[in-house]
Amino acid sequence: MNPEPPELTYGTFNGFTYMPAMPGIAYRVLFRLLGTQEPGGRCLVTEEELAEALDVHRSMVGRGLQALILAKLVFRQAKGVYLLNPMISGARSVTEHLEAIGTLDPVDRLDVDDYQQRYDAAVAQAEREKKEKRLGRRSAAGRPGPAESAAEGTADVLNLSTARNRSQRHSPRP
Repeated sequence: MNPEPPELTYGTFNGFTYMPAMPGIAYRVLFRLLGTQEPGGRCLVTEEELAEALDVHRSMVGRGLQALILAKLVFRQAKGVYLLNPMISGARSVTEHLEAIGTLDPVDRLDVDDYQQRYDAAVAQAEREKKEKRLGRRSAAGRPGPAESAAEGTADVLNLSTARNRSQRHSPRP
C-alpha cells in the first residue's frame, strides 16, 4: 500500500522571474504564505498570526500584504483568507495547476513585459487614494487642507518621520 501523497505535489516558479522591486517585508510575507498554503494557493492566516510568525509589528505585515496585493501576487478574499496568484501557487497536479493559470484574468498574469510598470502604477494610485483619504479626514476635522497649508511638503516629511519613530517605539516580541 502506498502512503498518501503530500497535499502539494506541483508548482512552477517561473512567475518569480517577473517579480517587481517591493519592500523587503513583502518578500518575507510572501515566503511565509507560500510555505503555509493549501492546494490551489489558499492561505488561512491573519495579519496578527503573520506578524507573530515573522516577529514583526502587524503594521509591517499590512505593508507587505499591500505590496503583494498591488503586485497581483496575492489576492485578498476575506479577512484572514488570501489566495496566491496561480502562477506561483502549488497544486495537487500539473493539470490542476495549468487549469488555475488558464482561468487567470489577463491583467493578473505575471509574465508580461510591463509588470514592473504596472506595479509602480498601482503603488502610485494607492498612494494617491491614501493621500486623498487622509486629506478628506483633515478637512472633515476642521484642519487646514493642502491649499491652506503652506508646508504641505514638510507635513509629508514629518509624517514619514513620525511613522519611522512610531515603528521604533515598539519593543521586540519575546
